[in-house]
Amino acid sequence: MSPVATLGTVLLAYLPAAVSPGPNFVLIAHTAAAGSRRAAVAVALGVVAAGGLLAAVAVFGLGSLLAREPWLATALRVVCGGYLAWLGLRLWLTARTPGTAPPEARGNAFRRGVLSNLTNPKAAAFFGSVLTAALPPTEPTAVKAAAVALIVAASAGWHLSVALLFSSPATQRWYAHAKPALSRVVGTVLVALGITLAVTP
Repeated sequence: MSPVATLGTVLLAYLPAAVSPGPNFVLIAHTAAAGSRRAAVAVALGVVAAGGLLAAVAVFGLGSLLAREPWLATALRVVCGGYLAWLGLRLWLTARTPGTAPPEARGNAFRRGVLSNLTNPKAAAFFGSVLTAALPPTEPTAVKAAAVALIVAASAGWHLSVALLFSSPATQRWYAHAKPALSRVVGTVLVALGITLAVTP
């Protein structure tokens, strides 16, 4: 298969995984609708950065470290799951708190985006299996690097679009009325994802 065809296959495999709703979409949309476009963009960029890291790990085989050291993978899973659950609990507790920005939206938005993607089961499944199948290890290094760059570009285009769309004034006005209920829904989703991640081997 030619390099162009290989990269096309990678892109076609990645796009459905990127645009299907999941924790990243929920977190970016919630942050944007809560009233802070800058924070939403930072979350989106964190998601993109983590996606690039996961893609590089999968493509260049660096995940063998976690395979050799299962305790490290378990510790990472528990810590990241705990963080997601804590973030969801914070959303629940502040559902009726006046203000537009969700907890930590300003100071740590980029970090929240990174952790959201690193702890996203959908991302782990894609990069751990689908990407590996679409990009065999026999491909040249240049093609692998181009595949990672292509994934980062596609991820940036999609997640930044979500941040900008949901931070529009009309969306923010609607969110202001629905904030208590939506915060509890998003919080519940994050708590459930966090607990599932922490306790599932």
